[in-house]
This record gives sequence, structure tokens and C-alpha cells, in this order.
Amino acid sequence: MDVDSARALVRTRLEEFASNEHIRDIEFGLLHHRELVGHESIGGAPIGRAFRIASMTKSFTAAAILALRDGGALALDDPVAKYLPSLTRVGLPDDGPELRIRHLLTMTAGFPTDDPWGDRQEGLPIEEFDELGSAGLSVCRVPGLAFEYSNLGYALLGRVIARVTGRAYVDAVRDILLAPLGLDRTTYDVRQVRDRAIGWHPLASEQIEQSEPTPGAFSPMGGLWSTVSDLAAWVTFLSSGWRSKAIEGPLDRWSRREMQSPQTFARLESGPDGCVAQSYGMGLYVAESSEHGRFIHHSGGYPGYGSHMRWHPESGWGIVALANRTYAPMGKTCATLLDEIVGETAADDSESVLGTLWPETIAAMNLAESLLMEWDDSALDDIAAMNLDLDQPRHERRAQWSDLTALGPFVRGSLTSTSPAHASWTMTGAQGELRIDVLMSPEYPPRLQALRIERREG
Repeated sequence: MDVDSARALVRTRLEEFASNEHIRDIEFGLLHHRELVGHESIGGAPIGRAFRIASMTKSFTAAAILALRDGGALALDDPVAKYLPSLTRVGLPDDGPELRIRHLLTMTAGFPTDDPWGDRQEGLPIEEFDELGSAGLSVCRVPGLAFEYSNLGYALLGRVIARVTGRAYVDAVRDILLAPLGLDRTTYDVRQVRDRAIGWHPLASEQIEQSEPTPGAFSPMGGLWSTVSDLAAWVTFLSSGWRSKAIEGPLDRWSRREMQSPQTFARLESGPDGCVAQSYGMGLYVAESSEHGRFIHHSGGYPGYGSHMRWHPESGWGIVALANRTYAPMGKTCATLLDEIVGETAADDSESVLGTLWPETIAAMNLAESLLMEWDDSALDDIAAMNLDLDQPRHERRAQWSDLTALGPFVRGSLTSTSPAHASWTMTGAQGELRIDVLMSPEYPPRLQALRIERREG
């Protein structure tokens, strides 16, 4: 899908969504290959206003923790009690494992899910929060066993950041992340926001204007205000971590990849395009789609606001959408939109996928296509790993490929890859379509350990 078509699709769908969900204003940004290629407002308001981004704030808190880790100020496996010694948890066995920073980051601390309670704690004074922790916090299970979404856990990370840096959490994140990245429209304090979108809270008969608290103990889990432009820059910075030439900034590309990699499994979802495994990374969700690969995302929902950011590292597409109605469900709509855009551009992005492959993998692809036209045992011998003929005898493989030759001539179609050592692509022929997979071995130089071909039905 080209940029103009994608932009028109997003605008049309979000207009329908806003009408159906009674949302006054939505502002969206469409990203492609590090560029903001679409930035529009649904509802008639001018673009560029700041919205509360709620739980999308967690990605900033997680990045600040990783930056401190990279600088040697803390370790992810440090006990939380090292920084918050008065914290008390109720309901744990005496011999249970210690609560560690990593558990808070990955939503495995054992606290119960606390929406919507946590969303109303934004302005809680730090002193009262510390008293809350000292009096006792109820837990469901020992740390590290299972995912359970916790706003409280990220509030505790904010206290860790403050203790480690000796500064208020909001000041530390500003100095570590916001200022270096030039995100000057992103702030925790509503009093510093210029030209903000008013949040609206629905009641049975009307929507009322949402009052806004000043920063407090729960700001680390949802307190940021930001704009589409600033968030597009944030998404671009994070997603560039998957590229060999990542955008430079306060967090190196390896730590950015760590944030965007599954740390704990959350749930399995099904949809029209197959299954999606949802995991939590660090301040971000990681969705693995059986059809389109990995998407990184996080939603935000607060009294008065709903938001979502989502990107597909392989294709370079991304979307940011901000709305001014309580818990506006932006996530599902954005997921459907990006799925459609990525699906229709898979073939167009094959060249960018090729750029991620080992030269040996590309050579194996070329050989596979030549074998489809004319079988050549000696050429296969030159790159075959020792297991290839053990897994499927050569005469069976030769017969299988020769039977499919008659479906040609062929043209290469969409290409996907799970690693530099792997390629999976379609070959469209005059009488049918094939899918070919190659996988290289860990030897040096790599050799061909798997060569598969199948006819696609339909």
C-alpha cells in the first residue's frame, strides 16, 4: 500500500470510529521508514495539541531505568528493597523470592491488576505513597511467575529512579530522555502544557470536562502529556533500534531492542488473520502475529483520554493516535489498521527484508529458485549442510521439486524473515503459487540446513 492510500484509509476509519464512539477529537500520525508521512485531526480541531497519553508513559519510565542500568547506577536484578527498604508486601510465603526491578519492569511483580484504581492515583503525594507501601501492599503471587498488568509496579519504579538519581522522578526523566531527544512538548505537569486537548468523561446523559491533577506518585505509570509529533519522534527513536544504523540518543540500540523483546507471555489472541501471541517487554507490549510478524505497541487510557502507539519494525510502518474521551479504545482500531497496511505492503517491502539477510542466505534463495527451473545436484552439494540429505533423501527432494517445475514460469513474490539466517517467500507461477523456505546453519561460513517447498492452496 502506498503512503497516500494508507493515509486515506486511516483517516476514513478513524472518522467512522470517532462517530461510533462519540469521541470529539482524534489526532493521528502515520509513520513510514522514520518519517511522519501523515498528521491529521479528526473532529475539526487544529493539529499539534497535547493529550494525556496515560499508560504509554510506561515506555519512558522503562527507558529511564534501562539508561540508568547502562550507566551502572543500578542492575535489573537488584532487589527493590535495596532502594525502597520500607516497602511491605502482604500475602507472600516467608520463603518466597525477592521482588526485583526486573519484575516491576516486566509486569511479573505479583500485584493484582489495578485498572481503574491506579488511574485515579496520579496526583497522590509522594509522602502518602511511601506510607501506603510501608503499611502493606497486597499481592496475588510470588514475583516472576506470571504476567499481571500493574500500574502500581511502575509507580514503584518511579520511586526507584528518584532514589538512584537523587532527583524527583519527573526531573530525572526530563534530563535522561526528554531533553536529549528534543521532546519539548512532552511534560508531566499540566500547568506547563500549552494548547492542550480538553479531556471529556462520559456519564449516562452527557460528557463532562475532566479535571486534571498535577504530578504525583503515579506519574511514572501514566502521567505524561504529549503530542503526535513528539510521540512520532519517540516511536522512530525506539524502532530505529532494530536497524544497524540506529538513531543515536540516550539509550543504545541493544537496550531499545531489549525493551521491545518478549520478557513474559501475557495472552494468546485469535483473529481473522491467525493467532497473535501477546507478551510484555519493558514498558511495551510485543505482539507476534502468525501472519505479519512482530508489532510493538502500548495503549493509554485515563479519565478523559485514550491513546495508542504501534509499529511494525520489519516494514517500517507505525501509527500514533490520541483521543480525548475516557478510555477511548484506540488499540483495537489501530491494530486493525496497521495489520491491513502491513499486509498490503508485504510484497513492496521485500527489498528491505533482503537487506537484513546474510549473503549466504540470499545465495541459498537464488539457488532454490534455480533448482525450480532445473535441478543441479552439484550446486546443491556446494552449500548443503551435512543434515540436509539425512532429513530428506536427495532423490525424494529432486522428485518433489521436479513435479512443481511444471507450474512455472515463476516470479518472486512476498518475502519474510525471522532472522538473517532464514528466508520464506512466495513464487507465483502460471499455474499456481509456491512457498519456499531456506534456513542456514550456525557454521562458518553458514551452510544450507533446511530447504522446503510447498504448493499453496487457493
